[in-house]
Amino acid sequence: MAQKHRHPVIDWNRMTDRQRQMKARAENLTAQIALDQHREHDRANKALFASLESVLAQLAGTPKAVEFFRLFSETATLANAKRIANHPDCPDVVRGEIAQRIETAGAIRGNEGVARAVLGKTDHASED
Repeated sequence: MAQKHRHPVIDWNRMTDRQRQMKARAENLTAQIALDQHREHDRANKALFASLESVLAQLAGTPKAVEFFRLFSETATLANAKRIANHPDCPDVVRGEIAQRIETAGAIRGNEGVARAVLGKTDHASED
């Protein structure tokens, strides 16, 4: 059985000038809502960042510090993970995990040993 040809709910090609103006206003309102939400999201991120140093100070030397840095480094790009490893509060165990991740990525690309150089470690650092 053949279906009847149905017209679209809104035929964009047959709009009147008034309807085009209404559509433009709706698009502008939608864009404004998106900008407002983006600004609010940025404010929330800035509020979190403002407390970051005091949170890191409270976590220093605890298992939570390891988990904190581990979560950030696991979700970070490789370049950002390198920066996280160089943070003064980053636990050594997480630095090692990041170095391993860098070495693995380097081996895949054919650049063995890059991780230790990037993190300021020598190949003999673990022998001390």
